[in-house]
Amino acid sequence: MERAHARMQGDDELGLEFFGDYFAYAPAALALRECVRLAAMRGVELPEPILDVGCGDGIFARLCYPERQVWGIDINPNEIRRAQSTATYSTLICGSITTSDLPEGYFKSAIANCSLEHVPDIAGAFRTISRSLAPGAPFVLIVPTPDWTHELLVPRILDSVGLGGLARSYRDGLDNVFHHVHLYDAKRWAELLGEAGFAIDRVEPIVSSGVAGAFDVLLYPSVSGWLVKRLTGHWTLMPPVRRALAFVPKTVVRLLAAAMRRDIESMKPGEIVVHARKK
Repeated sequence: MERAHARMQGDDELGLEFFGDYFAYAPAALALRECVRLAAMRGVELPEPILDVGCGDGIFARLCYPERQVWGIDINPNEIRRAQSTATYSTLICGSITTSDLPEGYFKSAIANCSLEHVPDIAGAFRTISRSLAPGAPFVLIVPTPDWTHELLVPRILDSVGLGGLARSYRDGLDNVFHHVHLYDAKRWAELLGEAGFAIDRVEPIVSSGVAGAFDVLLYPSVSGWLVKRLTGHWTLMPPVRRALAFVPKTVVRLLAAAMRRDIESMKPGEIVVHARKK
């Protein structure tokens, strides 16, 4: 765990080489979190065919596993339509991971990038994924921790001036906005995965205090992206222009993350990467 914490402190945690690709299609706050997740997947080899659970718009898989055989599944038909436009997936399924009839023992690996914490029947989801994987296949699960709001800037400020009640309300409000159904620590995720026939290889923390603080600041300008998506179905307009201008928020992200980073002893990681394997 010390090695993982050390990585969280370094510049590599930000994965900003991907920022322009994400900022073209997503608000800055979301782009930052996705870049951190992509950075966490550096060097993690997932054999194909890969199952991408909760694939969303497909940008993550396009950047993480280009030219690989990937199947995507998502319950949201709008996200499936956007994923189709990326030409990333060999197969796309619009349906629930708890009830979809996936080919048994077919996939050589699977990844769920911050998707399963939103699924009410988590045990059913894990059973479906387990059935679809070949024996020994790796499964990577990226999930927020119960402390995901602990390092956010606004509640940290409120706590520091004695307004703990407001800080708790702020944190609870964000949980509601992001529709988190499951917020567990590594031990509980390991238990749930074990019940579905998985063994845990390792757990790595990501999203340090600096990243969490920067994310919190960037949430406010990102509200415009939320409004655009409500009106048009897309987070952003004119992606080429946003990609060309991405160096501006990218510089701001780097400065914010450095300014708000705290020492290792104070850090509570906002997300974890669980590396599991089907028994």
